[in-house]
Amino acid sequence: METSIYLLVVLIEYVLLVTTSAPFLMANRFSKAPELGIAIWFGLFFSAMAAGISAVAIASWSVIETWYRLQEGAEIWFTLGASIAPWLLLAMAGILLALSNQKLEPMFQAAKEFDLLSMLSVREVESFHKAKVYELDVPGFIALTRNYEIYLSRDVFALPERQLQAIYWHEYGHIRLRHQRLKRFTSLMMQLAPWFAVSRGFSYEISKLCELAADKYAVKRVYSKDLIEARRLFS
Repeated sequence: METSIYLLVVLIEYVLLVTTSAPFLMANRFSKAPELGIAIWFGLFFSAMAAGISAVAIASWSVIETWYRLQEGAEIWFTLGASIAPWLLLAMAGILLALSNQKLEPMFQAAKEFDLLSMLSVREVESFHKAKVYELDVPGFIALTRNYEIYLSRDVFALPERQLQAIYWHEYGHIRLRHQRLKRFTSLMMQLAPWFAVSRGFSYEISKLCELAADKYAVKRVYSKDLIEARRLFS
């Protein structure tokens, strides 16, 4: 049981380390290698999730182990104390996570999400490789992707041809690199654990890295100047 407690401490420390340190140490670190940043963020997130599940499993096993020890005639107070210890550690970890979240909260602001496409009229314009391009009947500069579809506001189509092609390639990069799935997953994590600032930091960083990765995809096919000038118009 002592070994289980030591392992539990290590797992809790790892979860706390990822939860509290990742927003500080990982933010704005992968501008030149967004794909690597996405991989590391997901690796940390899943490993912390696995560590948390393992910690709960160890604490649950302590209850079963206590029952067996009592059946074998072990010293009752020591055995009960050892079985309660993992749950006390989990409770303390929960308190520390809550306190850490309060400190990190000002760093991130949860954005309100809504489905623009459900409120806008669209018109199919053309096909771009395997994606269909649609015009949104709204002013300004908006670009969205969904499945193999690209949605652009009407002002985007007034851009010079080279800038328009740059936007096409950027949005097509989102599709080819499967960024929609990544963003859906991070949004799900936001819904499941919105009280953890690390979830918000995870979602924010993945969104930003996806944009950088799509830029890298596009500049392999168009001039970077055209892409930069076009992207400046999008807020």
